[in-house]
Amino acid sequence: MGMTQDIAKAKNILDEGGVIGLPTETVYGLAARIDIPSAIEKIFKTKERPFFDPLIVHVSSMAQAQKVAAYWGPVTEILAQAFWPGPLTLVLPKGSSVNPMITSGLESVGIRMPAHPVALEILNKVGTPLAAPSANKFGKTSPTSAAHVRTEFGKEDVFVVNGGDCNIGIESTVLSVKENGREAVLSILRKGHILRSDLEKVLNTKNISYQFVETTDKKESPGHMKHHYMPPVPFIVCKDSKRPLASILQEVNQQLAKLPDEIESIKIVKPKEGLKTITALKLDNDPVLASREFYAKLREAAAAGSDGILFYQESFHDGERWEPLFDRLNKAASLILN
Repeated sequence: MGMTQDIAKAKNILDEGGVIGLPTETVYGLAARIDIPSAIEKIFKTKERPFFDPLIVHVSSMAQAQKVAAYWGPVTEILAQAFWPGPLTLVLPKGSSVNPMITSGLESVGIRMPAHPVALEILNKVGTPLAAPSANKFGKTSPTSAAHVRTEFGKEDVFVVNGGDCNIGIESTVLSVKENGREAVLSILRKGHILRSDLEKVLNTKNISYQFVETTDKKESPGHMKHHYMPPVPFIVCKDSKRPLASILQEVNQQLAKLPDEIESIKIVKPKEGLKTITALKLDNDPVLASREFYAKLREAAAAGSDGILFYQESFHDGERWEPLFDRLNKAASLILN
């Protein structure tokens, strides 16, 4: 099938209350129409995702976004104009028509406009926003290609529109925007490709008052749990790049045995015999390229047949541009060794 037929088929499935694998520039999403409650439920069931984890609403126009949000203030407008389409999710007060299943019962909703021609075309054809978390089983490694999604949902037989490999490769930045007219209060709930410095650069060119606050309560954001993005074998991050493998394996086997079987509904993989062999995860030295290839490389390493995966954190893995990747790396890890 060509792309035109694929998009037509995707539209039919969505209109009938089904879910599809949707390509975006960040990761592939598992998408459903926001106006069909049973379709939203199907996302959670297919992903085996708990209902306390909110979904992001994807839109193809500012007008659509403004219908989903209850309030659209000047700072929201500036950021949407500057960064959409793109990997920025704005968490805003939710409009009354938004199903509480999407927002996990919260009064806020995450909205973004994806920078992917296929995603935008599907959204335009369907004519309604689509709710879409990443197209993987809950807590597991995110998908950055159509093949990843097909592998993940082989049993469920999810139709995937192949839009090629994801250009950014990690999930969007999630930004809470609270505006009361005079000053906007901003909080990054999940780090991503768009950094705080990028946001400040845009806001500082406008005559507008804003402040960033750190928030410890991240429940308004998807992927807020301690563990997420996990491969099917234990993944170890070691902060001492000179440490010998034998010493790492010894500590890992002691520490893994002490971990609980489950943390926040996510099962922690602990091989009964312990780890004997380990595959090294090697990523590019450029943070943008490393982020782009991370999930695919993590999947490759998991398929290599070893008992576990090891990543050495180096001294150059430092600075704002590396932080979004290490957010994913550390959550994907069963153990982090100092």
